[in-house]
Amino acid sequence: MHPIYERISKATFGWLVEKYIINFEPLKQHLRGARINVLLKTWVSVIFFTTLVTYIASLAAIIAIGFFIEIYILLYIIMLVFIPILAASFAFLVFYIYPMQMAKSRANSIENNLPFAITHMAATASSGIPPEFMFNLIAGFEEYGEISREAQMVVKNIRTFGSSSVAAMKSVASQTPSKELREVLLGISSTIETGGNLTSYLKEMSDKALFDYRIKREKYLKTLSTYADIYTALLVAAPLFLLSTLATMSIIGGDIMGFSTSEIVTLMTWAVLPLMNIGFLTFIHVTYPGV
Repeated sequence: MHPIYERISKATFGWLVEKYIINFEPLKQHLRGARINVLLKTWVSVIFFTTLVTYIASLAAIIAIGFFIEIYILLYIIMLVFIPILAASFAFLVFYIYPMQMAKSRANSIENNLPFAITHMAATASSGIPPEFMFNLIAGFEEYGEISREAQMVVKNIRTFGSSSVAAMKSVASQTPSKELREVLLGISSTIETGGNLTSYLKEMSDKALFDYRIKREKYLKTLSTYADIYTALLVAAPLFLLSTLATMSIIGGDIMGFSTSEIVTLMTWAVLPLMNIGFLTFIHVTYPGV
């Protein structure tokens, strides 16, 4: 986000945010987990300012449409009242939820790559190199997704800020959105502090993470089989049955709620079914463990 936009937002709503900042405290952890380097007060100010801008822009658009298109007066009043409110509410919701979704997306990326990263770390630790270099190697593998970014933060805390490896790991553990990675980092730091065998700990965690990974995948495959049955029933069998019924009705004649059978078939073919399929694919994408 552009710094100028942040400053304008803070100058406009900073005084209001200060009064109610406690109501937005849950967002702080999500901002950290999403790696959004913006203060909570600034982010909430951006939410309020964007909501106001969206309301004014949508209201101006409706007024402009009224000058060029003749609209029934009652409908025009309803549009003037409700559309700006709906648009502003949507903008508020999007900016409020965005850090949560980003943090969740990062957590999913971390937890899907964690078994393989831990296996790599265990193999590296067995050679006896210090934890700093172990995390430096992990940071260089972009295939590990967000784990690479977390490893980069550990290395940055050590090399740039002069933290010890234990303190660096604890700092990242306090901010990571993944509970599993938090446990691993705290476990590594605890093993180092107590003088335990780091290689044995990482191998044990690697076996556990791979086992959990297989269980999650098997569980999702079973769930996906259920989704397939639902898809077949709702988006294959039901439309075919309905279309065959409408074909029979077209021979008999008559309307349904003021629509002819041909109009209903056209609406189903070009609007309802494509939208339902898009919605189903979106649902599958969102529920997929790798997202």
